Amino acid sequence: MSDRISVEKLSDETLGGVAGGMTRDLAAAYDVMNGKFGDGEERKARLAAAGYDYRTVQNLVNGLSRGYDKVARSVIDGAYGNNQFRINALRAAGYDPALVQDIVNGLLG
Repeated sequence: MSDRISVEKLSDETLGGVAGGMTRDLAAAYDVMNGKFGDGEERKARLAAAGYDYRTVQNLVNGLSRGYDKVARSVIDGAYGNNQFRINALRAAGYDPALVQDIVNGLLG
């Protein structure tokens, strides 16, 4: 499997291989990317009806679509160090450290 998950259609099999302990919000973000929740107001309503916080899921979608999944995997592999060093390194590379950490947490479950 490549480091980057395509934004194009993701199969359930592919999602199962992303991370066994994937958080519910991150799984919903991948579902959004697959079109399972529609778009615009429909997406907001369908996510809310399913018990998700729209902003949380949409932030994850935005990060994933900008390649943050690859960066998050690099963080997991130790490429950006720890604590404040990690935050500074991610910012210097042009990434939002909080969003990267959210995706890391989602991948680690």
